[in-house]
Amino acid sequence: MTSAILVVSDAAPGICEASGSLPWKEADAVGIEGHSLWRPCPENCPIRMHLPGESCEFTCVNGSLGSCTDMAMNVADVAKGICRSCEISGCQVCSPEDRCNECAVGFYLSKDGKACHSKYAFFAPCVYAILGVFLLTMASWYLWLRKQPIVNLRVLKRAVIRRHHMNLRDHTTQQHPWYPLSTNLCRARADGHIVGGRALLMFFSFQAFVISWTVFAACSWLMCAWVSKAPLLSEGKVSGVKEDIFSICNATLNELGGERQSTKVGKLAYTLALYFFTTLATFFYAVSQSRRRVRLDTDEATMKDFAVMLKGFPCETGSQVEQQRLSFVRKTTGCHPIGVSICWAYNAKEVTELIARETWLWGKVRDSCGDVRQANMPLQHNERRCGLMRSFFLFLTHLIAPPTQPEDADLGKARRHEERAVSAAANAQSTSFMYVVFRSETERDHAKRVFSCESEIPLYRGLAVQYEREGSGSEPENVPWQNFSNDAQGMRYRALTSVCAIAGAILLWGLLFYFPFAMYEAWSYSALGEPTDFTSETTFSMLVVAGNQILYLLCEKASQFIGFRFASQQLTAYIGLYTMALLSNLAIDLAILFYTTRIAMENVGLDVTRAAFLLGNDEMICFPVRARMGARLMSYNFPACFLLPFLCEALFTVIVPYHIYKKVVGTQPISQRAADAFLLPPLFEMGRYADVVLNMTQATISLCFSAGYVLPTLVGMFIGHTLVYAWDHYRVLRHVRKFRFTSFRTEKAAQRMLALPGASLLASAMLQLFQVGAVTPSTEAVAAIVMIGAAIAHIALHLLVLQYVVPWVGATEHTAATQTYEQVAKMNPGNWFNMNPIHCLRSRYVHQHDPPCIFYQIGKEHLLEPNAKLGLFYSAPEWKNEAPSTYLELARLARRSLARGTLVAISLRCKRFSRHIILWCQADSGMLPQGARDEELQREQICAVPEEAVEDGSMAEAHRTGPQGQSAGSKAVEKPRKSVVTFASDEHDADQD
Repeated sequence: MTSAILVVSDAAPGICEASGSLPWKEADAVGIEGHSLWRPCPENCPIRMHLPGESCEFTCVNGSLGSCTDMAMNVADVAKGICRSCEISGCQVCSPEDRCNECAVGFYLSKDGKACHSKYAFFAPCVYAILGVFLLTMASWYLWLRKQPIVNLRVLKRAVIRRHHMNLRDHTTQQHPWYPLSTNLCRARADGHIVGGRALLMFFSFQAFVISWTVFAACSWLMCAWVSKAPLLSEGKVSGVKEDIFSICNATLNELGGERQSTKVGKLAYTLALYFFTTLATFFYAVSQSRRRVRLDTDEATMKDFAVMLKGFPCETGSQVEQQRLSFVRKTTGCHPIGVSICWAYNAKEVTELIARETWLWGKVRDSCGDVRQANMPLQHNERRCGLMRSFFLFLTHLIAPPTQPEDADLGKARRHEERAVSAAANAQSTSFMYVVFRSETERDHAKRVFSCESEIPLYRGLAVQYEREGSGSEPENVPWQNFSNDAQGMRYRALTSVCAIAGAILLWGLLFYFPFAMYEAWSYSALGEPTDFTSETTFSMLVVAGNQILYLLCEKASQFIGFRFASQQLTAYIGLYTMALLSNLAIDLAILFYTTRIAMENVGLDVTRAAFLLGNDEMICFPVRARMGARLMSYNFPACFLLPFLCEALFTVIVPYHIYKKVVGTQPISQRAADAFLLPPLFEMGRYADVVLNMTQATISLCFSAGYVLPTLVGMFIGHTLVYAWDHYRVLRHVRKFRFTSFRTEKAAQRMLALPGASLLASAMLQLFQVGAVTPSTEAVAAIVMIGAAIAHIALHLLVLQYVVPWVGATEHTAATQTYEQVAKMNPGNWFNMNPIHCLRSRYVHQHDPPCIFYQIGKEHLLEPNAKLGLFYSAPEWKNEAPSTYLELARLARRSLARGTLVAISLRCKRFSRHIILWCQADSGMLPQGARDEELQREQICAVPEEAVEDGSMAEAHRTGPQGQSAGSKAVEKPRKSVVTFASDEHDADQD
């Protein structure tokens, strides 16, 4: 073993020079224990000093003033035996006497020279004070609101019931009950019914696939660590938290040891294996979902299975447009369709107001409890005698509360409303698009073949009419009827405007928030050597959460602004915009993390360069940088990305607003119409696809850094996405507005996005190949180009396979549904006629149908009237208004756990078996007649109904069915039907009085 020879320099008395100290490569050749950090210093030079410009090379000095020649660490600490930097926070130039000569930018020196004070020390207390005052004010206002008397009880309860009616309900039964929380949203029910439509089933199956991938990745990592015997579970965990050069180098030397090459090889093998598994698993998933879509389409018939969209019609007006086009379709196809639903060009704002008032007037005639206004409002009396604080609280309440709408009770405006409605319906101009509804899927398929034939194109008034594939895959609830007047050129312009707006918002957010934060972090690391305090990382996490929420809102508004003709296109555009925005946000976040980490490493004496990180030519620099980046990326991923945004979404977009809105409606003079609009449940969106895929990509990026943080990242992702799955499951069944998504377009977009994790894994594998020396690029630019090129090649190959191979492998035969339109329309309130606003207005005011086609509004199914001539068959005679208790439902689910369910099933089997033995013995002994024994056994089979069947309403349905098979619900159609307001008044009139 070669030892260092320490001599005293004549030029600088007291400073020892280390002649013969081994550089890193030579020390590695003779063993890690030969490194200069671990060589003992002689008695005459007991102080260890870091050599400036070297990564982890040290020498020894005698500790006299000026012996520590590194200006960044020029204080000789005899107690610690090292040359260290000045312990005065914020000092830039220290004297050897451990006093500050010059403070860093943003600090000023105290008179005694023993402290540096921040010039911006007042900023943080001011921010905290403002935030504290705001939170205290909101808490005080909430407590005051809770103590206010409920003076609007009837309106509040009707609005709550209306909200419950607008949630996702089971319309296949007469009572329209809630779906139980035990409903499996990843598969269809036993009767073939799919909750929320096939797109929702695919959505939850996608989340289950990602959670399964996370479990596999974590288990495979544990298996790889056990097989390779390498410290994959602990590598970098010590180096990633050290703050000074001696601790970092010491931890690095300890962790590098003799097993560093096996660790690199083990991580590389795992990354390549996970890459091939992820790629094959995504393709297998895509094939299975493609086949599953066809199978589900065969098992369950929906409204889209009976409609075909045609395009190419001229713009027309008049009262005979529907009849003329219907006759054209009959003559062309030889079939007798139920009707046509024309896509009209109209003023969306005006028609929306007319439809809202039309529905309200129709409900006023139908409802038996009269006006819903509050006669006496006690709050008006209290407002004049309240103090300053209560006046401020009342101002906040009125600011949040919706304005009163006195026109709700003004029936004198009915004549003016009718004139406007007649004008809007008669003057509406048709577009070139039209839906034709057939009685069976077989007739629909025949019409598709007729209008898809290129050799003989049907002509309508000299114009070619063709089948429109894009619009034939949507349900009527998901058709934006007001957008059919938008031209393609205008939509392209609005799409470009939306992309530019989102890019500008990201740039503005970066300039106003991310850039100042990065500068603050860089200044903090440069001046203090570390972030100021815990609030720095918390602020970064909150910036990430706030940025994601802003992007979510912007992308939703942008996708609506483009004005797509079909909802599936709008959802796909929203997912694409949101994904690109999150990718840009992620790139900015990672750049900030790397930049601040680089400054932190350089501040302690490690000269970090991109070439050193990419090429891995200096392990003493690469290892601590990878460790620090791994630690910071893990804290960035969990909880900042994997958990906090979803908790904030649950609290501040659903739970807290709903709770406060109920308090506001109950304590303020708000009309029924305003209260109903105020308590509307939120819409369900598919943006979770982008969140899930981006989180999956972030988890794979952790493989670029120290191995010790991979497993915590995967575990955090599993915890976060399990909670996300549970929250999405709950909010779909209890808190979102009724919907039915059946288009496969969003699922295909999500499958394309799965190319991102694979590309990240391949780029990580290329980086690891550079670090183990299997591939040696000449420069950092070549290394970056190789990594980016590999990622782009994977994405291109992934998209090509999805476009050409998956449809060929996943092709399966589709069988036409046996159900007729009438059977499906009896169970679904929304159809192609009552979801078209102009069609409903023309039915009432132009064609004067009796009963007319009533516009379907979610939650007001009781207003719909059946009329077979118009293709309307739905009727809602009965509602189950009681809201289920979430706590009781969750407790019931807990009681039905696997272990308890198994024990209960075994005990019931044993009980029934013993009962059968007793009956057989009694019958054989003559104590029980044979007929009585058979009757007793049959009674046991009838009574052995699963508890799930009782909750789903099937048991109640069985009790309502008479001996001839006719249900009581079918007789109830002939009775006067109660509306939501009647139900509310019957239930709560006693409380109000």
